[in-house]
Amino acid sequence: MQSVLALLGAILGGTLVLFGDFIRRRVERRKEEVNRLVEASVRLSSMYNRLCGQILDASIAGVAVSDLAAADPLRYEVTTQFFMTPGSEQLRSQASRLMDAYYRLRDSYGQGSAWVAARDEHGLAVREFEAAVRAILHRNHI
Repeated sequence: MQSVLALLGAILGGTLVLFGDFIRRRVERRKEEVNRLVEASVRLSSMYNRLCGQILDASIAGVAVSDLAAADPLRYEVTTQFFMTPGSEQLRSQASRLMDAYYRLRDSYGQGSAWVAARDEHGLAVREFEAAVRAILHRNHI
């Protein structure tokens, strides 16, 4: 009888260890997925904020539309990396809005009220994207 109880105790103990290890690995995997998504999101946001910042700075400096610097082709790589990152589908609408805000800002450069609206849209898009990324980060899973 005592050997049966010892055997059951060993089986139960081993099962609890395996279950705890399973839970630990699952939590670590989720954390890694969130970190990868956040890193890709930061790169995307930084790239488009830099591009928009260049346009805003050019406006302040009074640069002519024809003299605006060409957009950095690295944005295609950063965008692809973001959308290929698992979980990015949860941020697709906010990321698309952030990228669209850059194109509207560039297209409306020097056009008065359209420029002001595009500038305001850019600020809103940045805040919405950051809020969505932070929500995933605080939730700690995708």
